[in-house]
Amino acid sequence: MELAAFLASVVLISLSGVLAPGPLLAATIAEGRANRFAGLFITLGHAIFEVPIIIGLFLFGTVAATSSLQSAIGLIGGIVLLYYAYRELQSSPEEVRPARGVFTGIAMSSLNPYFIVWWLTVGFHLVLQSTAFGLLGIGLFIVAHESCDGAWLGFVAYMSHKSSQTFGPKAARTLSLISVTILVVFGGYFIVSGAQGLLA
Repeated sequence: MELAAFLASVVLISLSGVLAPGPLLAATIAEGRANRFAGLFITLGHAIFEVPIIIGLFLFGTVAATSSLQSAIGLIGGIVLLYYAYRELQSSPEEVRPARGVFTGIAMSSLNPYFIVWWLTVGFHLVLQSTAFGLLGIGLFIVAHESCDGAWLGFVAYMSHKSSQTFGPKAARTLSLISVTILVVFGGYFIVSGAQGLLA
């Protein structure tokens, strides 16, 4: 896989995750009503918790990940993506109490079990792919992933600040379907590529 194609997959998969309704999105909407820059502070808190996980997975992947392990993780990651797609179709944004920026980002990430599962499966698979490009790969991976988080949460907070009803039902449903489509496509790709690697 070329670097450009890898980064494109990182952006699409990252957006599929950040677009999905969940505690982080709900907290951003809540805080954005009072502070239009809340999304950026929440992203900072999210990154403080997340970046060490990415680096740890990268260091582990460069020394311990065999081709069979990478294939197995890809297969499991694909299944998890399909499960997230199912959950996305069944879920709606959760109501949370407003909190403060950076702390909210840390809390909503560290207390969300699906966040950890994502990084141990889907995220780990992407990190393993980044090892093919060395330090440049993991550096660009972090920038691309965190930029997706910041752009979306910043936009949500800004729109929430402008209106207490940020998105109407039709717009929310459209975003949900986009997220589900991306999850299903990459979930299928991970499963097929992982199975092929294990059977090779």
